[in-house]
This record gives sequence, C-alpha cells and structure tokens, in this order.
Amino acid sequence: MTRLPAHVVAERAARAAETVRRQPCPRCGADTLVARTADRVAAVDVRADSEPIDPAHPPAGRLLWCLVDREHTGARIRWRDQWHAQVCTHPILADHVCPPQPVQETLL
Repeated sequence: MTRLPAHVVAERAARAAETVRRQPCPRCGADTLVARTADRVAAVDVRADSEPIDPAHPPAGRLLWCLVDREHTGARIRWRDQWHAQVCTHPILADHVCPPQPVQETLL
C-alpha cells in the first residue's frame, strides 16, 4: 500500500479541523458547532451555540463568529471583526457558555 505524501495528509487534516461539526458540549450536553478558525498563524478552536443570534442585539460579553458557507470550501467559522461586521450577511453565532449548574448542598 502506498502512503500519501506528507503535505497531502497535512492539508486534509487541516481541512477536517476547519470543517464545522455538530457536537454536544462535553460539560452541559447542549448542541454546539465546533471548528478551528482558518488562520494559519494563530488558529483558535471554537465552540459556538448552534442557533444564530440577532446581530442587532448581540449578547454582552460573548465572542461573535460568522458562519460562512461557500460552495467549494463548505462551512467555516470566521472571526467577526469590526471590518467584517459592517458588511456581514452571514449567520452570526455566539461562543458557547454553559448554563450555570445548581450548587450542590453540603452532604454532611
């Protein structure tokens, strides 16, 4: 069996990491979207809520991302910076924050 060249394997791995996947949150079990940003210098692993938000009323204190879906590259999560936000027509996602867990009472 012949092996694929290293650069092909690396490209496929990077593409797979950048592809948006649905995964339950490991802490709270909520439905989330997971991907790695496409930046080659400082890529970030993103876990965002799967439901888009209203860009006119973004939640305070949360990072915002664009869900960019293109024909040839598929769905990607992109940082919503100040320049992109002005012309953005993509669905807007907020980073996932687990709901607060009830405090366990003292067992003693």
